[in-house]
Amino acid sequence: MPYSVRKKTCKQSSGKKGAYIVIKKKSGEKTSCHASKEKAEASINARYTESVIEEILSEIKDYFRDQQDEDYLAFDGHPLSDVDSLLDPSKPAPWDHLNNDDDDGDVDVDIEEKLKQ
Repeated sequence: MPYSVRKKTCKQSSGKKGAYIVIKKKSGEKTSCHASKEKAEASINARYTESVIEEILSEIKDYFRDQQDEDYLAFDGHPLSDVDSLLDPSKPAPWDHLNNDDDDGDVDVDIEEKLKQ
């Protein structure tokens, strides 16, 4: 982690005395003051947890933003794009037949596509 705890007299943001500081490892910059080593370590864990949550939320937002992509939506409503068909190994993926030739080596199935009106 990029932070560490050091025993050092300090002043907390509330004005009370503290005995442990949290510092950035690279710069040595003091980031907070705490009454106990346990509270200082909890502060570091909270910072780490917050950054992990931010990263996960960013990935989720990117995932849903990408779903608006034209390529993602190309098979929306395709008869083989439902969850059961996609998870069934005996059925081809909807995109397997983009270039469908008799000798293309994939499994050919007869499907009836629904036309959107």
